[in-house]
Amino acid sequence: MNEFYLVALLLVGVIVVNVIKQLVPRIPEAFLLIAMGWGLSFISVFHNFKLEPEFFMLLIIAPLMFIDGQKQSFANIRKRFQGIFLLSVVLAVVTAVVVGLITKQIEAQWTFPLALALAAIVTPTDAVAVKSMTGNNEMPKGVGEALELESLFNDATGLVLLDFALSVLSKGTFSVVAGIGHFLFVAIGGVVVGIVGGVLLVMLRFNLNQHGKNPELTTIPISLLTPFAVYLFAEHFGVSGILAVVATGIEHNWEADRLRLTSTNVQLTSRTIWNILTDILNDFVFLILGISLPQVARNVTQMGWRGAVAMLGVSGLIYLAMWIVRYIWVLHGDSPWITAFFGDPQDDQRPFFARLFAVSGIHGAVTLAMAFSLPNQIAGHPFPYRDELIAIATFVILISMIVSALVLPRKLPQKKEAYTIADLDHIRNKMVDYVILQMRPQIEDYAVREALTDQLQSQKRNRLTVDRVQATANYNLLLSETKAVVDNFLHCDAVNERYSPEIVNLYDKILQRVLVESKRDHFGLRLKHAIKHWQKEVLWHASHLVISRKQQRYFRETKITENPELSKQIKQREVMRNALLGLNEEITGVIDQYLDTVLTNRLKQKHSDNDFVYLVRRTMNHFCAHIKHDYQKGATTVPDGLYIQAFQHEYDFVQQGINAGYINQSIAGVLYTEINQAQLLQLQQFQANDSTLIEN
Repeated sequence: MNEFYLVALLLVGVIVVNVIKQLVPRIPEAFLLIAMGWGLSFISVFHNFKLEPEFFMLLIIAPLMFIDGQKQSFANIRKRFQGIFLLSVVLAVVTAVVVGLITKQIEAQWTFPLALALAAIVTPTDAVAVKSMTGNNEMPKGVGEALELESLFNDATGLVLLDFALSVLSKGTFSVVAGIGHFLFVAIGGVVVGIVGGVLLVMLRFNLNQHGKNPELTTIPISLLTPFAVYLFAEHFGVSGILAVVATGIEHNWEADRLRLTSTNVQLTSRTIWNILTDILNDFVFLILGISLPQVARNVTQMGWRGAVAMLGVSGLIYLAMWIVRYIWVLHGDSPWITAFFGDPQDDQRPFFARLFAVSGIHGAVTLAMAFSLPNQIAGHPFPYRDELIAIATFVILISMIVSALVLPRKLPQKKEAYTIADLDHIRNKMVDYVILQMRPQIEDYAVREALTDQLQSQKRNRLTVDRVQATANYNLLLSETKAVVDNFLHCDAVNERYSPEIVNLYDKILQRVLVESKRDHFGLRLKHAIKHWQKEVLWHASHLVISRKQQRYFRETKITENPELSKQIKQREVMRNALLGLNEEITGVIDQYLDTVLTNRLKQKHSDNDFVYLVRRTMNHFCAHIKHDYQKGATTVPDGLYIQAFQHEYDFVQQGINAGYINQSIAGVLYTEINQAQLLQLQQFQANDSTLIEN
């Protein structure tokens, strides 16, 4: 049960941070998540929280590496293979050796394998953390690609080096040949297992997609289980589970290319699920780091303030050493594979790229997991300096994140967005208004027309871009103008010729009561009328002992039979009501025509803040429903074909905007995606409704 509460609280933490980051966009999301994790650590379920490395690597790191692998095409990996090898293997090994030697010199009582174990832990980098620090900045393309590909594979390098260091500590012997052999076996074995497993799973998914009746019910669960199965299978044979998962992810990228124009429902659903899962798991990483901080703090406190300062100093020197190695590696790298990422060595930009690459070597999830994976005992003895190693690794993570957060936003230019939220809202709102104007004249049924208008209006997303004061003023002004239009029509000669003064005056009285008096005191007036109405109802039923509808019908028929004059009065009321309804229908048409004209003129004037027109339309619809005593208690069904026509008008609007030059390709891409998704969802709803009808 504790595990359930733990996951639930982590999800709550993710939700809260995603709300908070909208309020403080300048603070990197990673720091907000760490702070939230530290806050969660005070909850009882997280007291004495200990990170289980195997659990962490299997349930969080493995799926993250799998989805990262899916983002890399096999052709790009093959093209960049030498550069990837230099960055994620050679650079990682060189960094680990340099850090190990420096640490051995600082901590004279440590053995070299122990120092190498620490170096292996702090070597892996975290590209996700880099993106968190540079969310609003533009990272040079080559540097960004190098960081992403480096972090994709150097996790496995660090894990293999740590395994090798622990093996030496356990056996007490060191062999370079054996170490290299072990490294190759674990690394190449992991890639082979990943490729073989990936090919088999891709073939299975491909055949299920091609021949299965409901492929999404089988292929998507297989996709979700794939990283866990591959990781466990690779670890069972003693090879790198991380490399195996990455290799399988790259294989699945090939599958997506093969199925690009088939099984779209499966691909869209699977991609959506993985995108959401990836974001949540990335957030979990930093939350868990924050939750783990109190334990590290307790260990550091036990060392005393001098020990803590010493650990912090060692961490700073280790970070500086790694920074220098990374900087020199890029600055003086003249191989064509390094040049492919960072440009010509003689270019003036190379020192800047070298500094960026060095500062962006942020350490995170894998470093944390590897630190906590250190055994409590080794070779039958307590693991030496285990708490110190965990503390130094944590300090290195925090130092790398803080330095990057301070430096990168100042060194990198702000992202140049192709559009702003206001631009997107402006175009989308105009699109919706355009489609509403195209669809309304085609629909004779009033209820269907208004229901479709409501549905289309829901596509608008005015995210913090609306002037509420101006919108309210526009609403009040248009409502007054619409009432004036109704007044003028109500008292025109044509209406007076068709309807009696009694009917016109009655309608005018209702108009004044509902649209004028209620506007002054809407809630109070409605409450007053409601109380008065129910008082009369209760008193009438109580005095006549009439409760059920059958009793009411019988009472009415009896009174009519006993009093013929009453029958005449009822018929006169029916005639008046029919006349009132006829007048109401004409006024409804006048209102629609006027508001459609207002909306058309505003679109011609390139206004997109037209929600107040819709609100006035809705207010007038409620008024007309009040006249008819028809409040649409039942839902109105909009024919499927009308939605298809509306979506086609939306496509036409976007295409016309592109041709005219006032919609750029980026905004068009967003709108096309939204239209496609809305259309797909609507089609799925159609199919569900058809299935229900067939079953019934």
